[in-house]
Amino acid sequence: MRKLIYIAVLLLVSAAISPAQESEPKSAGAKIIDGLSQEKIQLTIPRVGAGIERVVLNNGMIVFLYEDHRFPLLNASAMIHCGSIYDPLEKNGLSSLFGTVMRSGGTKSISGDSLNILMEFAAGSLEFQMGTESGSASLGVLAKDTDLGLKLLADLLRNPAFPQDKLDLAKTDLKNMIRRRNDDPNRVASAYFSNTIYGDHPYGRMLDWSSVKTITVEDLADYHKQFIVPNNIVLGISGDFDKKEMLARLNSYFGDWQKSAEPLPEKPAVAAEYHPGVYQINKDISQAYLMIGELGIKRDNPDRYAIDLLNYVLGGGSFTSRLTGRVRSDEGLAYRVGSSFDINSRDVGTFAANCQTKSSTAHKAIRIITEEIAKIRTDGVTAEELKDAQNSITNRLVFSFDSAAKVVRNLMSLEFDGYPADFYEKYLDNYAKITQADIKAVAEKYLKSDQLTLIVVGKPDTFEKPLDEFGKITNIELRKPVFD
Repeated sequence: MRKLIYIAVLLLVSAAISPAQESEPKSAGAKIIDGLSQEKIQLTIPRVGAGIERVVLNNGMIVFLYEDHRFPLLNASAMIHCGSIYDPLEKNGLSSLFGTVMRSGGTKSISGDSLNILMEFAAGSLEFQMGTESGSASLGVLAKDTDLGLKLLADLLRNPAFPQDKLDLAKTDLKNMIRRRNDDPNRVASAYFSNTIYGDHPYGRMLDWSSVKTITVEDLADYHKQFIVPNNIVLGISGDFDKKEMLARLNSYFGDWQKSAEPLPEKPAVAAEYHPGVYQINKDISQAYLMIGELGIKRDNPDRYAIDLLNYVLGGGSFTSRLTGRVRSDEGLAYRVGSSFDINSRDVGTFAANCQTKSSTAHKAIRIITEEIAKIRTDGVTAEELKDAQNSITNRLVFSFDSAAKVVRNLMSLEFDGYPADFYEKYLDNYAKITQADIKAVAEKYLKSDQLTLIVVGKPDTFEKPLDEFGKITNIELRKPVFD
């Protein structure tokens, strides 16, 4: 019976694609579709001066303005030179607490809770966040609430309150996060990878309660005084406004804010040291979580474009990458596998391949990943792989400029990060000119197979083979959170 059905289906399909069928008149809908045409997308790279104005206020605050009257909205974002990179070791966690209480604590004129209610009533948002090498504030309001929004943004940046109860609450949240830090094996692998690579440098520190508990309201106020100053901020405004009127508003809200004469502290430098070997972290789980990598490059390295393409082919290209093809598709060892090469770090970033697999296949997965790293060093990439990587990476550029807010944010980022003003104008050419020889050269230079750090979280006695063929084994005991 199944055979008869199969034959019938084949006959129907054959009839559907027969020449006689193809010669029949097309439907009205088919004719409409055939008549449709699509112009080739022409990507226009935004730049300062083409509808986007850059202004420096008297106090040193840099402002980018972009009028966009399509929607009655106003968006503002501030980038601030600060971050956990400046946290003293004994005050590790200071930036994190500062970023939380800066917003939750509100200002000297309005509490954080009242600020939440006001922004909800106005259908707006006002946020503040901290990262490793920067802080950011963001505002989104209806155009009719421009004055309200800018007034609150200025008040938050200039006059934060830092109430003790909000600091205590933020500390409690961090305490609970520290308490749970060993629960997630993926998080454990990432934390110990960074710590092994960077040590006590801010890039690699692990957060402990001993440093968090000593942080005071005075520490937050001192941090604000040191870092949140106008000549340390790049502000971007986009939306439905008039430039002349907006500059008047900005001078009204920010103009009398005094600049700081103090330079930023010196950032600690990453030590150019490698830590090859296998670092096993015993955890009673049925899976093995792997991270394999080493030190990478700084963002000003001219090889960044070739490295980005290299990583796309190796493990950054999702289902098209080599690691996904072998580890997931061919061998069925993992649902998720990939690699990343940080090309945007101010100091030396990392290269890392990661994978989650069964304990019984940990050895096999590591072998395949290290084989692919070695193979791309010796053989490079094919012409087709290079073309696919170039097309994918350059095509995504259009999504960096698909809204007024993104346009402003990306252009102000160039200023904030010290990139040349024509960075995006040369972006496509910098990727397009990369050759197969360039890829092979950077693979040989930066993928140091003999210097790889392998972090393995799982139960070593359940691995199918010992991992010593990949390097000297160091067994690491999970650091248990201590609260006293």
